[in-house]
Amino acid sequence: MRSSAFSTQKVRLLFWWIGTICLLLIIPVKAIRWVHLNWATTTIVGIAPSVLGPLGLLFLILSSSGRLSRLSLVQITLFVGAIALGLEFAQLVPRPGFLARVHYTFDWLDVIASWFSVCVGYFVARLIVNERGNAHNT
Repeated sequence: MRSSAFSTQKVRLLFWWIGTICLLLIIPVKAIRWVHLNWATTTIVGIAPSVLGPLGLLFLILSSSGRLSRLSLVQITLFVGAIALGLEFAQLVPRPGFLARVHYTFDWLDVIASWFSVCVGYFVARLIVNERGNAHNT
C-alpha cells in the first residue's frame, strides 16, 4: 500500500513539473513573436501557446489533489479540451471598451493545435500512468 502511495505521489510530481514547464514556456514563445522570423518559424511560434497551454493545464490538473483530479483521465481531458477550444473560439466574440484595441486573431491552426495538444497530453498521461502503475483514475 505504501509503495502505491509513493508511486502516486511521484507521478503527480512528474505531472506537476510537466505542466509547469509547458505553461512557463509560453512566456519566451510570446517574446519570440516580436522578432521577425521567416514564415515557418512564425507559424510554429504562433501556434505554440495553443499547444503548450492545454498541455500545461491538463498536467497541472492531473497533479493536483482537488475535486477535478478525482475525475477519470478521459473526463479531465474532455474538460481541458472544452476550455482550450472555448478560449480559441472566444476570440471571435467582439470585445468591449479598451479590450477592442487588443489584437487577437482567430486562426484555425490554433484550434487544430489545441485539439492536437489535448490528444497528445491524454496519450502521454495514459502512458505515464500505465508505466508507473495505476496512479490515477483511468
